[in-house]
Amino acid sequence: MRTGKRGLWWAAVPKDQWPDHPEWRAAMRPYLDPVWGDRRQEIVFIGCDPMDEKAIRAELDACLVAETGFMPARWRGLPDPFPSWERAA
Repeated sequence: MRTGKRGLWWAAVPKDQWPDHPEWRAAMRPYLDPVWGDRRQEIVFIGCDPMDEKAIRAELDACLVAETGFMPARWRGLPDPFPSWERAA
């Protein structure tokens, strides 16, 4: 297993610095949410048969916190297992 960052979200880059190519804008359109821009996280499973997608989805869905029960303060004190992804000055 590995984790890593892939770079900045375009939503964090001033729009005047975005590429001005029509093909780029067309490719980005499906990923641009009106509120969050292209900010998203993905989990990718690469494996071989048999991978039970239905079972994997059910186990992941069971981990979700209901929107009404989401209280970030409950998790602020937990240790962060990931390396710092802060940008160096």
